[in-house]
Amino acid sequence: MIHRITLGLPSTVSTPPLSVNNIFEGYTPPGGAYDEFLLDTGQPRQHAKNFLDTVVKIGREEFEHRWQQAQRTVQANDFAYSGVVTPKDQPRPWELDAIPFLISSAEWKTISTALRQRAQLLNLVLKDLYGKQTLLKNGVLPAELVYSHPGFLRSYHREQLRNDCFLHFYAADLARSPNGEWWVLADRTEAASGIGFALENRILTSRMFPELFHQCNVERLAPFFIAAQETLRKLAPQSLENPRVVLLSHGPTSPNYFEDAYLARYLGYTLVEGGDLAVRKNQVMLKTLGGLIPVDVIFRRQNSRDCDPLEMKSSNSRLGISGLTQSARSGQVGIANALGSGLIESVAFMAFMPRLSKALLGSELLMPGVASWWCGDQEQLGYVLKNLEKLTIYPAFRIRGKDNPSVESLNQMSPKKLTELIKSNPSGFAAQEKVIRSSVPVWRGQIQPAHLSLRAYAVSSGESYMVMQGALARTSPNLDPLEVSIRKGEGSKDAWILSDQPVEHITLLNEQGRTISLKRSGSELPSRAADNIFWLGRQLERAEALARLLRSAVNRLSGETRSTSDLEVPVLLRCLADQGQIEPGYAIDKMRNQLPPIEHVLPTAVFDKTQSSSLRAIVDELFRLGSIVRDRISLDTWRIIRRIDKGFQPPRYGTTNLSDVLTITDDLITELAAFSGIVMESMTRTQAFRFLELGRRVERSLQIISLVKNSFVPMPEVPSPIFETVLEVADSLMTYRSRYLSNLQLGAVLDLVLTDETNPRSLVFQFMQLAKHVERLPRNRELPGYTSEQRLVMTLLHSVRMLDIQETADTHCLGDYEPLEKLIETWDYQLPKLSEAISHRYLVHAVPSHQLSDIIPQ
Repeated sequence: MIHRITLGLPSTVSTPPLSVNNIFEGYTPPGGAYDEFLLDTGQPRQHAKNFLDTVVKIGREEFEHRWQQAQRTVQANDFAYSGVVTPKDQPRPWELDAIPFLISSAEWKTISTALRQRAQLLNLVLKDLYGKQTLLKNGVLPAELVYSHPGFLRSYHREQLRNDCFLHFYAADLARSPNGEWWVLADRTEAASGIGFALENRILTSRMFPELFHQCNVERLAPFFIAAQETLRKLAPQSLENPRVVLLSHGPTSPNYFEDAYLARYLGYTLVEGGDLAVRKNQVMLKTLGGLIPVDVIFRRQNSRDCDPLEMKSSNSRLGISGLTQSARSGQVGIANALGSGLIESVAFMAFMPRLSKALLGSELLMPGVASWWCGDQEQLGYVLKNLEKLTIYPAFRIRGKDNPSVESLNQMSPKKLTELIKSNPSGFAAQEKVIRSSVPVWRGQIQPAHLSLRAYAVSSGESYMVMQGALARTSPNLDPLEVSIRKGEGSKDAWILSDQPVEHITLLNEQGRTISLKRSGSELPSRAADNIFWLGRQLERAEALARLLRSAVNRLSGETRSTSDLEVPVLLRCLADQGQIEPGYAIDKMRNQLPPIEHVLPTAVFDKTQSSSLRAIVDELFRLGSIVRDRISLDTWRIIRRIDKGFQPPRYGTTNLSDVLTITDDLITELAAFSGIVMESMTRTQAFRFLELGRRVERSLQIISLVKNSFVPMPEVPSPIFETVLEVADSLMTYRSRYLSNLQLGAVLDLVLTDETNPRSLVFQFMQLAKHVERLPRNRELPGYTSEQRLVMTLLHSVRMLDIQETADTHCLGDYEPLEKLIETWDYQLPKLSEAISHRYLVHAVPSHQLSDIIPQ
């Protein structure tokens, strides 16, 4: 039996432009679509009048000003839809529209009732298909539809779930047809993506229009998230009062990674990837610096097939946790949504929803789905082949995140070729009727129409579901299928459910009566997060050191000082070559003249992304690492990283010159100083802080050693200008002059750069900080003796403290620079050993590995 629903189109109505406010002046909805804002007469709909009246009072100028402020916030927070894959990939900015989507509470109540019914129905379908399978035995569903579906996890068949629930979170894509009726376009049962985006939209829009938000009595989102927290809490084994909940993400390569990090921070959960978790004796454990600690509930965002490589074959098995399925079977961990829940979010199941509703609920669907057909049924196949031009063709079985490109390619085929493809494997294809989605006004400097779809959310609550009093409203200029429009880059709106009564303020914060245990521990930091934070610290310090080197070099290569800098320039070029910034030949006097002028080469080398050692590549890696750990750093810290990435760019027009490099390095050093200030004054002294500091101190030590080595070791007689250059690069020139005025001597310079414990830029200061942080790393303090990293850092600190710096300087001035050279070789050898020892003990589970060395493989 074919279930077909016709979306009738009214005749095109000529709509006069809206004139009540100049912001909306000239807005004309497209013909043949239901407009969410205007009646056919051109007048505002009843529920939108209050909004319009308040916008009139705000005025166009103030409206634009507020919108620009909101856009700056989006950019500063870098809220984006795509993850960071490689330094070449750029996240797609999240497109938020200034005008919210408005809907009355009475209409939303009807929608919510229908969504609760649909969520309950889908949960019953999952329970049956993974249980008794009466739907297959009674012929309600074809067996081929289930058993040929790659999302049907046979290993999870006959499993009993806590609270008897498969579907803890549900999302539905909705659209309104031209006759004003709402339809379900798609069900999302694997993971309800977009909740975080809906929350961010609400926060930004409500800040933009605070008076509008309150005067329109907009329903709050907080009750939904409170219910979500309670649902996840009840999933914990042994009904724990305060269970450990983690949000399992695909990781930084996922398009939803920014949303995952945002949501984890908002809900107060630990953001993890598969590599952060392990199963021991059927218990899921979180790998932390302090050891393995138990996890009670997993709020997963990964696909089911990616969650357990031991029982489920997947191309992304490295993302999963071996043994997770068995842990869930044994009741040692709660998982939301349950593994295998993505089975029914495929288009093919849409064709059977009316039949399933009658079989399991004994009633009709309160909200119909858009007409759908599964080509595995002969009757439905015949209809599809006869009406290809009227339908949208989909892969029958949706695997979340993997089928988007094929939807567009399928519908670009000729009817003949598409017919042949469908006939070759009918059960692999499904079709849907094309939907004329409703229209809404969007703001792009002027008012324009766009087509709307809604993603609404529900969370299990007791024996029913709670529907979010809001939604993720998505807009697109055309009527492409949703999968295609998302990939092309659609916009979004905040969805305002307008109450007839004042709305009570509700907060996500815990009730004051509930007591919690006070903590100052930081050992819960996952090893992977610690690894990324450690390397973030190294990249930050390396970026600053290179910026200071470049600034000093450019100052001496340009302007009046060019003719008097013949002594310092070769030293600076040696330092830059040692850091991989320029060709090694520039460090050799005889080869330098045979190469292109350094003034022409240096600006290009600084911004060369193809060279992994360039400053631009280091800034890219800094941004990537910051993106990965943004749930572990403050918003202000992230904004600085964002500004660094945006600001360190070559001029858009013309060629880059030395003046450009000087300006950009000045700005970079200033931003990095701001980062250091926030870290020191605002970052809690947890293990995250310690690993950031360990990375910074290791890298700064290496940079100091490189500077001294390339400035002093090759020459026993050091001219005074070189002393000043070294102090300038080491950010210690002001201190030196306050002590010794203009009397530049090797002993005093080496003391300030190497052995002065009061100078935060000296080598000994770095070793002191390393020793302090290594001492406070988690370990079994009952064991005798010292760890390898403790012994290494004590050796480093002892070597510099026992150094007679004046004697070393005097010996060096007499032509014997072997003592200083041997010291540098020792430090150069032991510092990487220290970094390796820390990584081996605490970061062994972190993948992929990082590399940051002076020698870059070709």
